Amino acid sequence: MSVSLMLVNGPRTGSASSGGGLASRLSPDGHDHPPWREALGRGRHETTLPCAHDADWGLRTQLYTEICQTQALYAGFASRMAISHKVLKHVPVSLIRDLFLEFSAKTGFGACELSKDDLDAVTSDKAREGKEIFLMRLVQIIVSATGNEQLSRDMPAKKLLTDVILRHHLLRELYRAAVSSAVVARSGY
Repeated sequence: MSVSLMLVNGPRTGSASSGGGLASRLSPDGHDHPPWREALGRGRHETTLPCAHDADWGLRTQLYTEICQTQALYAGFASRMAISHKVLKHVPVSLIRDLFLEFSAKTGFGACELSKDDLDAVTSDKAREGKEIFLMRLVQIIVSATGNEQLSRDMPAKKLLTDVILRHHLLRELYRAAVSSAVVARSGY
């Protein structure tokens, strides 16, 4: 039995033909990696927050359906923020707050309903309590605008903090309430 080996001369650049080695300084499309972002090693991926809905295909399908519904609804809204798939996979409470502020500025929805302290509490030292209070008050504002009392029972603040699907429902209800209040304001009814 004969065995032949190939020795690679020179630096190993990470290509398949050189047998692996260090990660390339170029991205797959041939551009330099930004200096603030270290190139990822072979077989490594950027870390993301863990998502409970990645556990199985059924949960993942449910989450992606919610993401698509939210993106479809917000597609017509000219927002300053990028409402990307990556952000919608987790729907941080700060995103909900920022969208509320943007709706409030553009449509007048919920203007003067929340104090600056309520809004700042989302990112304060006691963030969990602040987020809970903000979400509770936001649901109350949506309920008073839409008249749908069922929302306050379906969306308790504690559950909103832990359930990304429920936060998607809240985002869509926020959109509908803000748009309907803008229509009512324009028509004068």
